[in-house]
Amino acid sequence: MFLKKSKLFIGTGGKAVEIEQLNRQKIQESVEDSKEDLNIELLAEVSSTNDVAKQLLNEHADQFSLIATNKQTAGRGRSGKSFYSSLDHGLYFSLAFQPNTNQIEKIPLYTILAAATLVEVLEKYIDEPLGIKWVNDIFYKGRKVIGILSEMVTTGITQEVPGIVIGMGLNLAGDFTQADEDIQAVAGTLFGQELPKNFNQNKFLGEFVTRFLMYHQNFSEEKFLTVYEEHLLGRGQQVYYIVNNKKYEGIIQGINEKGHLLVLKPDQSIETLYGQEVHFGSQQFMTQKE
Repeated sequence: MFLKKSKLFIGTGGKAVEIEQLNRQKIQESVEDSKEDLNIELLAEVSSTNDVAKQLLNEHADQFSLIATNKQTAGRGRSGKSFYSSLDHGLYFSLAFQPNTNQIEKIPLYTILAAATLVEVLEKYIDEPLGIKWVNDIFYKGRKVIGILSEMVTTGITQEVPGIVIGMGLNLAGDFTQADEDIQAVAGTLFGQELPKNFNQNKFLGEFVTRFLMYHQNFSEEKFLTVYEEHLLGRGQQVYYIVNNKKYEGIIQGINEKGHLLVLKPDQSIETLYGQEVHFGSQQFMTQKE
């Protein structure tokens, strides 16, 4: 189901809030100097934007695709965990494309790239800095407001490395009274209960794609790593983490050139963390500032 109307009214706290609906032409107009064959798909409702992105990547492997919606019914995060997508004002979108590298070990850096792009573009709309909990969660005012899920996809064309799909879920505005207690304990929004007048989701998506493509087209320079580390939560602080169901402690030192997390252990050795099996409890980052 594709969006047709330009305005949408959503009730929050008894009020009717007018927001501009997703619009392909307005997103495209906000994308500057794109060298990519950009395909934009806007859906009124979808189970998961990543699922649609995977399909598009298989059908149009030579295109750079953006899939976006305000209603996602089966969003998911790392390790198959569900991602709450029932907020009054949520924006859920995915990118599907061929990575600008022939080194498969470099592809995970696109998660770092996406996070760096989000904080750079969003910070002009908010009044405090964003923080990144390694590797794929973004916090604002001590609450998780954005989740990122990157997935490699083998397409039908002959290539040295797989394609990539990156899904991003943004908690724009609303509350979590209908969510379970675990989500209520850590989740927050970028804008409180209602969207501000200065935030237009079409313009934001165009700005995001523009910035993302700049980093993508100059991927080998890896300038996004500096932005990411500047926003990394927990640097110099004692944290705990779970690896293969075992709990460890250490002090976050930063990231290396591969985007792996460096942790100083109690025996003064440095451990390098990477991969899906590493998990950090979100609540220990909720009061931390950069």
